Amino acid sequence: MARTHHLDELPLPARLPQEKPRIWLDRALRQMILTGQLKPGMRLPSSRRLGQQHGLARGTVMEVFAQLLTEGYLESRGGSGTRVADRLPELFFTPERKIMPTDEGAARVAAVPLSACGAALTHLPFYSVTPTARPRAFRAYEPAVEEFPVEIWARLCSRRMRQVRREMLLRGDELGWRPLQEAIADHLSSTRGVICRPEQIMIVSGTQHALDFFARLLIAPGDAIWIEDPGYSGAAAILRAVGARIVPVPVDDHGLQVVVGLRRAPRARMVYVTPANQFPLGMTLSLERRIQLLEWSRQTGAWVFEDDYDSEFRFVGRPLAALQGLDPTAGVIYSCSFNKMLFPTLRLGAVVAPLPLIEPARAARSMLDRYPPLLEQLVLCDFITEGHFGRHLRRMRQIYAERLAALTDNVQKLEGRLTLGRCDTGLQTTAWLPEGADDRLTANALAERGVEVTPLSSYSLRWPVRNGLHLGFGAVSEGELAQGVEIIRKVFASGMNQFARRSGDP
Repeated sequence: MARTHHLDELPLPARLPQEKPRIWLDRALRQMILTGQLKPGMRLPSSRRLGQQHGLARGTVMEVFAQLLTEGYLESRGGSGTRVADRLPELFFTPERKIMPTDEGAARVAAVPLSACGAALTHLPFYSVTPTARPRAFRAYEPAVEEFPVEIWARLCSRRMRQVRREMLLRGDELGWRPLQEAIADHLSSTRGVICRPEQIMIVSGTQHALDFFARLLIAPGDAIWIEDPGYSGAAAILRAVGARIVPVPVDDHGLQVVVGLRRAPRARMVYVTPANQFPLGMTLSLERRIQLLEWSRQTGAWVFEDDYDSEFRFVGRPLAALQGLDPTAGVIYSCSFNKMLFPTLRLGAVVAPLPLIEPARAARSMLDRYPPLLEQLVLCDFITEGHFGRHLRRMRQIYAERLAALTDNVQKLEGRLTLGRCDTGLQTTAWLPEGADDRLTANALAERGVEVTPLSSYSLRWPVRNGLHLGFGAVSEGELAQGVEIIRKVFASGMNQFARRSGDP
């Protein structure tokens, strides 16, 4: 049986002028029961306690309780106090007696004025389908949480909880727990070629948090920001919210076209880039363009925000070196997330900040959310330093490579109706549609049949992208991938012409 809530204090609606105490208390309790503020089975404060809270005589409270008990609103159980009745009188289920928000009131709430920043943040830029608790083909961006070693993680959590000292409950460091900073610095140095000191590591909740934080720290309204096009919609939304002027820069087989950015906004304040695994198309930023980007940053003082979102999962050779490692003295803000490497609800990521930004970041963090939660940092540190993290990454690379291979084999059965792009890294890949097909119509038709895909055109800002789909393979099994491809085959067999772009469509 579910445990019922026990109220130690009971705030009541305001008392009307000249209203007698007994009438006020009776009205207030009835109203709270009708509106659901007091739920069936909820135990009320004792008559003595309630009287003390609201300056009422105990006899007045007992009189009201007795009346409500008689009418069936309350019930008294021996030794367990006075509770809201599990079954209320039939009268109070009639619609005219319920006190509910009106449609007009709901409309007023929906029309609440927002700031420019608030409006930008509430305009979600992502193509979406009806969410499900369990990942299904071909959900992108999510890791295979069923493969995560929860037993190890639970053991580390339990051990850390037993070792908690009272001084650890007082406060934390604005940038993060030093041992975790050291562990992350060592990991990024050995696997990603990042060159940094531990004190340059700032613990954040993820890449969105990191970008929002440094955008507020460095970007003024009207500043030009280069964004890859097509690119990550969440980054553009965050930057618009701080008032930045978004400058879409096209990508080709070698990544961001730096020369186009230089032509469109040579004095831009920042560039957001995914050099190791361009989102969403998957190419790598060439060495020549990396050098161009760093040279531009040095000459103009522009910042480079490097989003290294899933390059740990590289299936061909070692993970590519980070852009930051080419010149650690340049203005590169390197960001990575453990939420995709481990599990989404972890909400931990790391930023490598250039040395001049460390103290400004520390001061700004103390004004915003003070410091990151400690327990999660302790457990993640143990997970890394005891070798579990490295073993997990190696195992997941193998699993994701096998799932990508299974997806590739099954797509080949579609006889050219879908063509996978090259994928050496990550949890998702591109799939190109036949000439003339409309990726949004295709995605909608598949969503109706329980298959999640994202149209590549939804990532475009200005420059058109060839019609295709984003297929995630990391979060679902090989069998589910096969089933998903079979549904795609059946949808295509029903007539690709229904997904063709209509005359006049963009």
